Amino acid sequence: MVALNCPRLASCWTICRALFGRPLIGKLVLVTLLIVLGIGTLVGRSELKHRELSEAVSSHIAAYQRQRWVRPVLRGSPGDGNAAADAQKALNGFKRMSNQAREQLALAVHYGKALGPDELGWVDAQAYRIASLHAAASRSWAVTALDPEAPDNPPPPDYVRFVDAMLYVLADAGRLPPDACLPAACDAIRMGQDLVPGAPLEAASVSMRVTSLAAPVIARCARGASYTALVNAARELHMMASNPPPTFGGIELADIQALVRVRDLSVVWPPPMGESPIKRLQRRPVLLEAFKQLDKPGRWRAISATKYPQALQTWVEEQEWRDRSELPLVREASGDVTGFLFDDMRGQALVRVLTVGLATLAERVNRERLPREPINLKDPALADPFNGRPLLWRVASDGSELSIWSVGEDRRDDKGSSEWAKQAPIDVTVHFGLAALAPPVKTAKRSLR
Repeated sequence: MVALNCPRLASCWTICRALFGRPLIGKLVLVTLLIVLGIGTLVGRSELKHRELSEAVSSHIAAYQRQRWVRPVLRGSPGDGNAAADAQKALNGFKRMSNQAREQLALAVHYGKALGPDELGWVDAQAYRIASLHAAASRSWAVTALDPEAPDNPPPPDYVRFVDAMLYVLADAGRLPPDACLPAACDAIRMGQDLVPGAPLEAASVSMRVTSLAAPVIARCARGASYTALVNAARELHMMASNPPPTFGGIELADIQALVRVRDLSVVWPPPMGESPIKRLQRRPVLLEAFKQLDKPGRWRAISATKYPQALQTWVEEQEWRDRSELPLVREASGDVTGFLFDDMRGQALVRVLTVGLATLAERVNRERLPREPINLKDPALADPFNGRPLLWRVASDGSELSIWSVGEDRRDDKGSSEWAKQAPIDVTVHFGLAALAPPVKTAKRSLR
């Protein structure tokens, strides 16, 4: 027989003979022991996998915390800090506006209306805090990511109050002389970008909103600004366009938060009230499968806003794959990412449009005539983030206005139309008024090319 020629099978045969040759009580005891041994083995393996999961989550969090986004120096000196924490501190002195006051001030900022007594009073009352924000914005720091688990983390900034603070900043900038207005309005864009590193993707949407508020202010101030002010503002905007905040870190954060949730849901000892250890053990295989699909969140750091539009396409393919998952945790981990990324692309488009526009206006002053085409139009860092091609432009037939635009979310050229369609503006457009050139000043000229 086979059992006689195989030592292992022979041993099993001996055990079976001993088991079934004993009284009933002995059999029950041995069967019970075998069942307990089997269950213990399964639980032990499950605990081993859970420990590996926990170690992987801790490793992902540590890697996330080590990220540092170094901002280029603009007008200040290098420093070190955390953008989210500093924004939270700066907001402490600002009070939320009423909806009516917010709309009133936003309209004044957008259309360049003169501030009435009420608006002037609001802005003047915040003068000290506005100055503090400008001082922080001019510095350069290495922004570190937050710890998703640390209890002493600064909470996410109050985004509504942050937008209110930027309205104060931009309303104050709009009443300054053009040469002082440009850097003040650029600071607002920089402050919005500072919200993004290490923060949820919602911060990218808020940053876009701030940039949208700042764009018409910058365009108005540029109309009467000097060559030096235009060059400096174009340089600062180019730095911001070339060194965008790591927006895709928000996807990494979303995945890490989902992994933390998976880990916490799969803890067996001690179970939460109302759940037995057996129920949580039964749920573990599904949670471990979700973990496998969300593992390696750090791969999103390889994608940045400088790689639009390919970066968005990479994410869309990932999201389509996640949507097909049968696991709710996988589908819901980053379900709203695509919309936030479109907001970020719109913000990046505005920064690039402003950069090209101000450089062109500076060259116009330098040459005493408008150049044949906008300056830096072929710069890869200033390409349209929605299609990767050069931005589009047009000069009004009467020469009074230069319009520069991105094709927007629909990726279709609508000739610079920025009217709202069903869900979003058609194109991302900034209109730069072309004031009459001042009499030439006898100074050395230099090209921006």
